[in-house]
Amino acid sequence: MSNEKKVRLCGLGIYLPERCLSNAEIEQGMPWLKTSARWIEEHTGIRQRHVADKSQHATDLGYLAAKEAMEYSGIEPEKIDLILLATNTSRFVYPAGSARIQEAFGCDELGRVRMRNAGALDLQQGCSSFIGGIGLAFGLIRGGTFQNILVVGADVATRMVDWTDRDSILLGDAAAACVLTGDSSYHDFRWPALEILSHFMRTDPQHADAITQRGVLNVANYPIDYLGVQLDSEKGPLRPQLYPEPFFGDMANGGHRFFSMDGRQVYRFVKGLVPRLGYLETLRRADLLGDAPQELGLDKLVSLTDAKDRAFRKEIVAYLQTKVDLFIPHSANLSLNQEIAEEMGIPLERMYVTLHKYANTSAASVGLSLYESLRHGTRYTTLTKRDGKGKVKVPCREVAVSALERGQTVLLLSFGAGNSWNYVMGRRL
Repeated sequence: MSNEKKVRLCGLGIYLPERCLSNAEIEQGMPWLKTSARWIEEHTGIRQRHVADKSQHATDLGYLAAKEAMEYSGIEPEKIDLILLATNTSRFVYPAGSARIQEAFGCDELGRVRMRNAGALDLQQGCSSFIGGIGLAFGLIRGGTFQNILVVGADVATRMVDWTDRDSILLGDAAAACVLTGDSSYHDFRWPALEILSHFMRTDPQHADAITQRGVLNVANYPIDYLGVQLDSEKGPLRPQLYPEPFFGDMANGGHRFFSMDGRQVYRFVKGLVPRLGYLETLRRADLLGDAPQELGLDKLVSLTDAKDRAFRKEIVAYLQTKVDLFIPHSANLSLNQEIAEEMGIPLERMYVTLHKYANTSAASVGLSLYESLRHGTRYTTLTKRDGKGKVKVPCREVAVSALERGQTVLLLSFGAGNSWNYVMGRRL
C-alpha cells in the first residue's frame, strides 16, 4: 500500500428521527406481539428505536446525514465526484435515491446543480451496504478513478416489517454518511478523520434467501399508527386484521412483500463464517501483521477457516486482537455481537455498539457507532441469561468502552442480506 494513494474518511454525519418508540410502548400498545419490555431488552439488548415521521423517506434521512458529513469534511458539493447511497428501503425502484440526495443540495447563484460533477448510484447489500459502499469508494479513489466520494447509508427500516411479527421489534430508522477523499493536499477537516487502510467484501450465496423482501416498500407502513389497535387472535390471523388486503401484496404466507428473515439461518451464517473469513485478510491488507510470531504461520493461512484446530485458532486471534483498538460491528442483536467478539478474541470493552439506543438501523448501523466513537465513549449492558424457569444463570454486567483516540485503529464489520459481509480497517488521524 505504500506506493498507492492514501484514502481518508474526512467527514461523518448522522440523522436520527425525533420520535422514539420504547419497549414499554410496544408492550402496552401492541399486545398481540406477546412480548414485554424486559424480554426485548434481555434477549436483544434493545431499549428503544427511532421512527421516522410519516412524511420522511430514506432519502430525506440520508440527505440530512449527508449535509452534516459535508460540513464536517469541509469539501464543497462541487468537488464531489460520486454519490453512493446504501439503502434497503427505497421509495422507488428508480430513479436512484442517490439522485434525490444529489438534488437536495440545491443550486448555486447561477442556477447550476451544486453536485453537478457527481454521478449517483444506489447500493443494495442489506445491512452490509454502508460499509460495502465505503469499501468501494476506497478502491475507486485509491485506483485514481475518483477523488471525492460521498457515501450515505439510510433506512426507514420500521416500514419494511410486518408489525404483527415479533421480528419487527429489532429495527429502527436512521441515516449515516461520510466523505472519502484521495486529495492529500486537503487538510481543512472540521472533525477527526480516519485513514482507510483496507477493505474485504464477501458473499456466500448458498443461503442467500435467509433474508428477503419480495417487493417495493410500502411507505404507509407506519408503526406509531398501530399502538393501541385492537387485534383478536380468536378472530383469525392477525396480519389481515392490521393490514387491508391491497396494503402490501398478497397476505397469504409466502406471498406478501414484507421483510422476512430466517433468524436461525442468519445466526449460523454470521457466527460460523463471518469472524473466520475476512478478519485475518483485512489486517493483512492493512499491513498490520509484520511482527506476527513465526510459529503462528500466518503467511501460510489464507483465512482463519484454514485453522481447523480451535486451540490454534485461539492463539492466532489472541495475536490479531492486539492490532484492533476498537471493534465496531453491525448492531444487529447483542447476543450475536457478543459471540462474534468472543470468536475474534476481542474484549467487550473494545466493542462499540449503539444497539440499546437505536436498535438495528440496517445500513446506518455501523456509521452511527463510528460517529459516536469519535466523540465519546459509551456504556452498555450485556445480556442476562435465564434458564427455562426464568432463573438468572448469567447476570448482566455494564461494559464501558472508550472513545477512539488519535493513532488508534478501528475495525468495522457489517453483515446482512444475501449472506454478505464487509470489513474495513481504519486509523484515526
